[in-house]
Amino acid sequence: MAEAMIGCPLSADQAECVRTTIDALRNAPDRVDREHVVALIAELTETSFEYHFQRPLRDLGVGLATRKSIDVGLSGAMRVIRSSMQRVVGGLAPDRYPRLADFLEDAYFTSATDGRPE
Repeated sequence: MAEAMIGCPLSADQAECVRTTIDALRNAPDRVDREHVVALIAELTETSFEYHFQRPLRDLGVGLATRKSIDVGLSGAMRVIRSSMQRVVGGLAPDRYPRLADFLEDAYFTSATDGRPE
């Protein structure tokens, strides 16, 4: 039985960037730009926030004031996430990058046959 997963669609450019980053983390860890990894994680998180929070609120007709209030909260969450990711990714030794690649792959790509991560 397939596990339930939460996810959101990525653009083709985002998916390609994640795949390229995963490849670099696994095969060229000494050349990985840590700031790129942090920026990518932040972008994917913002994409998820848009898909799971902001889009449904707009579609449900939630008022502008409520949506703006939630946007402020999500913006604050993004500041914390970026700061945390800078510390986490910045503190990783390159020999841990393949494991980070595994986490990214698990989070963003599934096998077409069984719905489980590739």
